[in-house]
Amino acid sequence: MSSKLETIVFCVDSDGCAMDTMTYKHQLFFGPIAADVFKVKERDVFLTEWDRVNLFSKTRGVNRFVGLVMGLEFAGVGNIEHLKQWVETTSSLSNASLEAVLAQNPSDDLEKALEWSNEVNRQIKSYDGDALAFEGTLAGLQKLHALGRVFVVSSANKEAVEEEWVEQGLMPHIDDLYCQDRGKKEDVIAELINQGYDPSRMMMIGDSPGDLAAAEQNGVAFYPILVGKEAESWKLLADEVADAFAEGKLTSVDQEMYHSNFWNNLA
Repeated sequence: MSSKLETIVFCVDSDGCAMDTMTYKHQLFFGPIAADVFKVKERDVFLTEWDRVNLFSKTRGVNRFVGLVMGLEFAGVGNIEHLKQWVETTSSLSNASLEAVLAQNPSDDLEKALEWSNEVNRQIKSYDGDALAFEGTLAGLQKLHALGRVFVVSSANKEAVEEEWVEQGLMPHIDDLYCQDRGKKEDVIAELINQGYDPSRMMMIGDSPGDLAAAEQNGVAFYPILVGKEAESWKLLADEVADAFAEGKLTSVDQEMYHSNFWNNLA
């Protein structure tokens, strides 16, 4: 068995990258529930901005709590200072972290944020619509797993991710799940490097600026799954990019092209 230093590692985001779940989750649950819990007055304006921030702009895929603060500030919702401070200082943007700080310093805005996040999780779990993998995801993951180790690195709720990946038959092609409960994406990648994996042999695969930032902060490669071009992106990854990366043939020019294509594809 090869050592960790010799192992190729692919970190794969879930929502909006492997799974076609991001749009409906924001439009049916994240935005509307936030409007309800925080009693946003101009609901339609707020939801339009919510979708722009979380789906169609260069902040696409931002952590749910960061997106919540951005939306509430846009809507002029007051008395969210404790929530803003927690978001800016916590090492884990998760329900568990929020529960811990609430136990020490209760506040109305933090209580509402937890209520919102829990209700989002509850409604997503009970959603009976289709949660499908993008075309090409399964074949892509099979290819990646044949070349090295594959880790899901997602800021989404672990239970939801696991349920969706099991249902779509993707779990046999990954080695572990690193979701919201295990910290920020950049910290997860840093931890994998601390475990002994070589950053020059690691690639982050994602659809959002947060995925690119996590890769850049840790000096690992990045490959984008382009919004609206997901099937094409997965096919190129499986047919060409994965092998080139595993063989050490991916150049800095290639990486610059991927970054450029990624940013140009977002509004």
